[in-house]
Amino acid sequence: MTPLLNTSTQAEENYQRAHIATRNVIERVFGVWKRRFPVLAVGIRTQLSTSMKTIVATAVLYNMLLQQRDEMPHNEEPIRPEFLHEFNANPIRQTVNLVRSQLINSVFS
Repeated sequence: MTPLLNTSTQAEENYQRAHIATRNVIERVFGVWKRRFPVLAVGIRTQLSTSMKTIVATAVLYNMLLQQRDEMPHNEEPIRPEFLHEFNANPIRQTVNLVRSQLINSVFS
């Protein structure tokens, strides 16, 4: 989900405040998760169903490591920039905007 450019209703204002309050925390968690499991950072090159299972598996492993208070090794090599890919999300943008609008109207009204 992305923030709104302009808000026009109280529900949109409520969404915007909730979005801002949680985004920083989520971005930090994603960063730690990607460092722990580099496949998430470099791009999963498998069929969609396999990619989804990989994401769920890394989430489960991540949570297990948190419960065990396992610290991330400090000697990890950073992910090389040439392995990072930016994906164009334009084909799904309309769907995301529709879902965001439905969320705003159902939860934040």
